This record gives sequence, C-alpha cells and structure tokens, in this order.
Amino acid sequence: MQNKRYITVALPAYNEAKNLPALLEKFQEINCLYHSLFETRVLVINDSSNDDTVSVLNSLLPKLPNLKVDVIHHEVNRGLTGGINTAFDYFHKIYNSEHPPIAAGLMDGDNSHSPSILPTMVSKILEDYDVVIASRFRPGARVEGVSAFRQVLSFGLTCLFKILRNLQGVRDYSCGYRLYSKRIVNLVKARHVGDVVLEKSFASMVEILLKCDLEGALMTEVPFLLRYDLKLGESKMPFKKTILGNLRLLTTLRKYK
Repeated sequence: MQNKRYITVALPAYNEAKNLPALLEKFQEINCLYHSLFETRVLVINDSSNDDTVSVLNSLLPKLPNLKVDVIHHEVNRGLTGGINTAFDYFHKIYNSEHPPIAAGLMDGDNSHSPSILPTMVSKILEDYDVVIASRFRPGARVEGVSAFRQVLSFGLTCLFKILRNLQGVRDYSCGYRLYSKRIVNLVKARHVGDVVLEKSFASMVEILLKCDLEGALMTEVPFLLRYDLKLGESKMPFKKTILGNLRLLTTLRKYK
C-alpha cells in the first residue's frame, strides 16, 4: 500500500464540525470506487476552530479505515489565505518526497464540493495540465443553493477578469476546487519561498491563479455541481472584504505580468 498511486486534497476548515463527517465519508466512498486507479488522501487544515472540529475528527477518523487523513492545526486563525499557504507548503514537501502524489489540490471543507469529479480532474493532470479547475461556468455545470445575486456577482467579476487579464482556459477565477501539478507547485514555491498568497480574503483564490499564470501554467476546467445547499452553518466569506480584494487585484494586475 505504501507505493500505491495517490492524490492529496487539502481541506481548509474553520468551524466545519457539522460538514466534515459527510465530506470525509464521500472521500472514503471514492477510495472504494477507484482504488484500482489511485488512492485519495486528505489533509485537513484546522484553522484554529472554536467549535467541535477537533473532537469530531478524533472520533470520526478511526471509523474511516479506507481513508488516510493528516491534520495540521493552526494555533491562531489565519483565514483562507493561511490555509492556501499551508497547503502549498505541504504540496511542495510531498511532491519532492520519495513517494510523491500524482496530483495535489484544494477543496472547500464545507461539503459544497464533491470529490466525485476527482478522477476526471486527475486525468487532466496526467495530460500535463498544471492547474485543473472545477468550474461553475462550463457546459454541464450547475449551482444549487446560491442566491441569484451572488451568482450574478460572481459572473460579473469573472467577466471583468476576462477583459482585464484573460487567462487561457479559465472561466471560473474564484472557485477554490482545484488540482495543481508538481511542476507548477515547484515553480511557484521557488519564486515565493515564504507565503504564496497575501490577499486577506477569498480574493486569494484569484491571486494564486495569477501567480500560476506568471509561471506559464497550462490551465483547464471541468464542469461540476456546486451544492451550497448541503453546507451546514453560516457562510464564512467576508463579502465586502472579498469584493474589495478582487477590485484591488483588478487594479494591480500589471505586477502579475
């Protein structure tokens, strides 16, 4: 089992005690279905949660024998930006280990993203793409449980980014469900020895795309079903801060060229 082909998915998690059990059980189901192709491993990045996240993980993980889960605890809350930076440090480490994964990426820890499309995403990495995005804006994609206002806003920001900085192969600039190749992780980490992203909001998802593009990343997308209606608890997106962060990126795109 030690030399089995595997992928690693990082889940930044802040107060996701209600959502992690269902999501981790889905990962175990994926391992049972696709065990002959690859194993899926999970990294939970607990961002100093103040709910029952730690106790839920401690009680749940022994009940998932077909799923390898590592946990990193942030002593202080670092937000999504800190989660991305921790994930990229981890990816860089395992990609350069004796037994590297075939793909590594991130997914939201709130059960709104399904691991069921991972085999399709992995196939794109094996076709030598550097970034594979689960996109809301490709034929066949659907969104459930998101208000019309937020969908229009997301689409509007995407149109602005396409006009001001058109990334080849990208329509969904802000979705956090992505896989990154070993090549692009190593290139990005070589340029950014410390933190990869600096934006203190969900705009950090756009920032990492721009930095991958700066390294010549070959990017593509696959359609997916966003199930925001399955998420339990309040949204953790600071709406105003995210909008302002994206607008700031839109006005400073030159530094990413």
